Amino acid sequence: MKRWIGLMTLVAVAGLCAALPVPAEAQNKQEAKPSPSVAGKWNMTLEMSMGTGTPTLELKQDADKITGTYTGRYGTFPVEGSLKERAIVFNVTISAEGTSVTMSFTGEVAADGQSMKGTASMAELGDMTWTAKKEKTS
Repeated sequence: MKRWIGLMTLVAVAGLCAALPVPAEAQNKQEAKPSPSVAGKWNMTLEMSMGTGTPTLELKQDADKITGTYTGRYGTFPVEGSLKERAIVFNVTISAEGTSVTMSFTGEVAADGQSMKGTASMAELGDMTWTAKKEKTS
C-alpha cells in the first residue's frame, strides 16, 4: 500500500511540473534564431597558398536557399548554397584555363549580416580561408 501511495505521489508531482509554464528564457533557447540576410554584393578576400584573391559575390536569398554569382580572375560563375541560422555553405565551379575546379565554402555570417568568414576547399588544389564584407547600399 505504501508503495502504491508513493507511486501515485510521484505521478501527481510529475503532472504538476509538466503543467507549469516554461520561462521565456527557456522558450527562446529552443526557438531557432532567424538567419541574417546575405542578399547583396560582397567583396571577398581569399587567402590561398598561391596568393590572395579578391573576387566578388552577388547573392540572392530565398529562405535558406542561396543563389547568385561569383566573379573572379577567371570570369563569372553560378553560386548555389544554403544558410541555416548563421552557418553558410555554398559551392562554385569555375573554369580556370580549361580545367573545371569546384570550390566548396563553409563559414559563418556575423549577427549583423555585414560580414562573413570561413574556410574553403578547392579539391586537389588545397584549402583556403576567406572573409567577405557586404557592400553598403546607398
